[in-house]
Amino acid sequence: MTTQHDKINGVASELSGAELVWGETRTIQRLGGQRALIEKLVILFLRDAPEQMEQALNGIEQQNYDNSHIAMHSLKGTSANFCTVRFESICAELLDALKHRDWPQATIIHGELSIEYLSLEREFKKFLGH
Repeated sequence: MTTQHDKINGVASELSGAELVWGETRTIQRLGGQRALIEKLVILFLRDAPEQMEQALNGIEQQNYDNSHIAMHSLKGTSANFCTVRFESICAELLDALKHRDWPQATIIHGELSIEYLSLEREFKKFLGH
């Protein structure tokens, strides 16, 4: 049975390093070529993602499945809009660890997600011209 994580990794094997952080061209095509709309969505993502990541970490630290899962599920869905292959893959790994209540592994994966977020944030800021 092919999982969502396997599908994401299959896509990842076909992309270059920069496209793994975020597929700017694919995102623009996917969202109808409306750069102004994409800029607004990027701004919202940069505003909301750190809070969602913090909520997930708090849930992990408190071993609260619902709090961590809701935050990660939202973050994964939002990141998929931007074709963020690695970020989405790490979100999927974290959701799997949460599903199994593997709190130590979830903590480790959250650290990986934080590092990937910094790469994504840097690319988004370049896109916005900051």
